[in-house]
Amino acid sequence: MSDESQLQVRPRDSDSSLSLSRVSPGLIARGLRDAEAIARRADPLSETRRQAEEGDADAQDRLGYAYYCGQGVPQSHAEAAKWYRKAAEQGQANAQHNLGVLYEYGQGVPQDHAEGAKWYREAAEQGQAGDQYNLGYAYSYGEGVSQDYAEAAEWYRKAAEQGHAGAQYKLGFAYRYGRGVPQDYAEAAEWYMKAAEQGDASAQFAFGRAYYTGQGVPQDYAEAVKWYRKAAEEGHADAQYGLGYACSHSKGVPQDFAEAVKWYGEAAEQGHADAQDSLGDAYYYGKGAAQDFAEAMNWYRKAAEQGHAGAQYSFGWAYSHGQGVPQDYAEALKWFRKAAEQRHAGAQDNLGNAYYYGQGVRQDYAEAARWFRKAAEQGSAAGQYDLGYVHYHGQGIPQDDVAAVKWYSKAAEQGHAGAQNDLGRAYYNGKGVPQDYAEAVRWYSEAAEQGHAEAQSRVAWAYWSGEGAAQDYGEAAKWFRKAAEQGNAYAQYSLGAVYRAGEGVLQDYAEAAKWLRRAADQEYADAQYWLGNAYCFGKGVAQDDAEAARWFRKAAERGHAVAQCYVSSRYYDGDEVPQDYVQAYMWIDLAASGSTGDDQKTYSSRRGAIAAKMTAQQIAEAQRLARERRLELGR
Repeated sequence: MSDESQLQVRPRDSDSSLSLSRVSPGLIARGLRDAEAIARRADPLSETRRQAEEGDADAQDRLGYAYYCGQGVPQSHAEAAKWYRKAAEQGQANAQHNLGVLYEYGQGVPQDHAEGAKWYREAAEQGQAGDQYNLGYAYSYGEGVSQDYAEAAEWYRKAAEQGHAGAQYKLGFAYRYGRGVPQDYAEAAEWYMKAAEQGDASAQFAFGRAYYTGQGVPQDYAEAVKWYRKAAEEGHADAQYGLGYACSHSKGVPQDFAEAVKWYGEAAEQGHADAQDSLGDAYYYGKGAAQDFAEAMNWYRKAAEQGHAGAQYSFGWAYSHGQGVPQDYAEALKWFRKAAEQRHAGAQDNLGNAYYYGQGVRQDYAEAARWFRKAAEQGSAAGQYDLGYVHYHGQGIPQDDVAAVKWYSKAAEQGHAGAQNDLGRAYYNGKGVPQDYAEAVRWYSEAAEQGHAEAQSRVAWAYWSGEGAAQDYGEAAKWFRKAAEQGNAYAQYSLGAVYRAGEGVLQDYAEAAKWLRRAADQEYADAQYWLGNAYCFGKGVAQDDAEAARWFRKAAERGHAVAQCYVSSRYYDGDEVPQDYVQAYMWIDLAASGSTGDDQKTYSSRRGAIAAKMTAQQIAEAQRLARERRLELGR
């Protein structure tokens, strides 16, 4: 039985023979004058024993209790069982209860749930509320009888109608979950209330939960908190957790993270896994307690080791990022897997990412895709986005633009910024969906409003080019700036170009150079070329041919054709570098092979002019160098 208060061996209220303190002083005085009386009083149980041996059932029950507790006789559960049985077989209800308890726990008799249930029934049929409860419990859990929820509810009802708080709670539970009775939240709440008003902590919590969820009573967070608090103050762990949650989420009380931590702590110390996880969150994020990653890990571990999937996920996250514990991808993988196997969608997605990047495990795109799908099918936006991504790139599963768009759309509709951006790109390029610039801009804008830098730069381009949005240079400059300030190199370059041209902003060469430099420092070739141009002509920076040449060279090495032509010219002319036709030919050949149309014709013509001054051996060497450079550039 789960509620041991119902299973205690108990004395009858009329038992007056078990305590010397209740013997009259007058009787003791008379006993001093009467040796025979003294002898009788020397054994406080002598009268009870005599009555019991003569067949008095109440005396047999009292004598059994004396042996059970060791009061006036050596403690002996076997002797207690003997006397309880004698009384029980005469129909003495209290003895029937006590004999049932002994069989329940195997005290003085072999443990036998069926025999225990038999004696509870004997007492229950005499109207003993506690035994009606015990028999209901036996039917609920199939202890000593075949499990039968309807029979359990019937016995709980008999006890509940006598005012037995535990039975009232259990009957409420039966109505809430439809066990043995039709599900009826209002009836459940009614019985919970009866038990709660008697101070039953489990019922107080359940009644509070009814108000919290609005099941059987009007939803009322303040009323829920009132009952949670009553139960919490009696040490009920679920109620302590519920009260902490209410304080944390401003449900029925003003938000108070410190108060939440107090109650989470009370429940966590009792081993409540949800509370341990929430306490870990409090320390991890510094809400209600000083941020302390090590303490967060302590509580996450306690909950994780109890099998709490959320804590296992958090523990894995901590190991993957080295917060509160040394970074350890293998350990992260272990905890992600534990949570993933419990169908925790976030853990499934992170386990997929571990396989995708080969963190803590051998890289395996197919296994990554398998876990992404599990998360996606549970509705995880991150999992849906990742599954769309591997479909788009054909990693671990066949390349499929239509499937990619399907999963991007699901994630995008949940507000996943990365998916919104990539769905916008699909519409822009017409991959997996018909090309539609306006729809592309719609999804780019959704992501941009969430601060997604790439999407902000794409919205800016839409306003700049008029593709999918009315052309508006001012709006373009605004979005380029948002993305640029987040470090997006393309947006930094574009914002530099905007200031250089004075379109959408006042022309400002110094501001242009500032943003070009930020992009150039990120190895953005166009920005490197135009920063070189700024130094060449002294626009926004002091004119400096050497600095110009340095940036042109950087751009050329990143594959910028105009910069490659510039570097070629310097080697051809011997302009502050030794004249070198091989280098001149190599750089112009790279420019020609990386260009199209008229530009390619121009560079090819120049290459021919340089070749006219070279030997066949020099040309071959230049072509070899150009091939090596192209391999480095990946083309």
